Amino acid sequence: MSAGGSLWKTTVLAVAATVVVIALGVSVALWWRAPEPATVEPVEPPAPYPAPRPGDGPEPGARQQGGPDPLWSVVDEGSVQVAPPYPESWSEAGRVLVDVTVAASRADSWRVGDRLAVELPQLGGVHEWTVERIAVGQDARSRSVRGWIDSADDRPRRIVVTVGPGRVLAYIDTLRGPYELTGNARLAWLLPSSSMMAGIDFSKPDYILPERQRGDAELP
Repeated sequence: MSAGGSLWKTTVLAVAATVVVIALGVSVALWWRAPEPATVEPVEPPAPYPAPRPGDGPEPGARQQGGPDPLWSVVDEGSVQVAPPYPESWSEAGRVLVDVTVAASRADSWRVGDRLAVELPQLGGVHEWTVERIAVGQDARSRSVRGWIDSADDRPRRIVVTVGPGRVLAYIDTLRGPYELTGNARLAWLLPSSSMMAGIDFSKPDYILPERQRGDAELP
């Protein structure tokens, strides 16, 4: 083989070796600089209301025993001949019928600083709270008391109980969603707020436009 041919082969081999070395160096550099892939922990969606399931423990913050008498107690629906009205648009999920005669009979004696208790059978347990504010209706025949219930998330939960002539109402915020009570001075329904809104179609407007009367002037 001629000297020129040997020189050409040597040059080609040298160039090829250089390319391989450069490629290896780039690969090592990219590997060294590449960040480690982030680890994403799966997040479970929150449970819908009413949240408690069979076997769940009582709502965090519920008392174990003792203390003031609850303002209402559970009643078997089958033992009542006439129950308070219940709108057809409401869901029956999580509803409980309760006797509210204790709340109705003691409302006039409530004072700021009193310790009261409410039972939430859907969540388990009785919750105590302190009356922090009292509002009296203009006719002096209705009284509303407001306070806060301690919760496991260290966030005070609002509670409002209103007693009027032939009417008892309540709103209780809980860690598992708000509950409401509505009824007369003897019996009332206690249910999740979500059950009250079950029949509402939020895709429709909450207002009604009056129909145009014949002869009305056309709008520009």
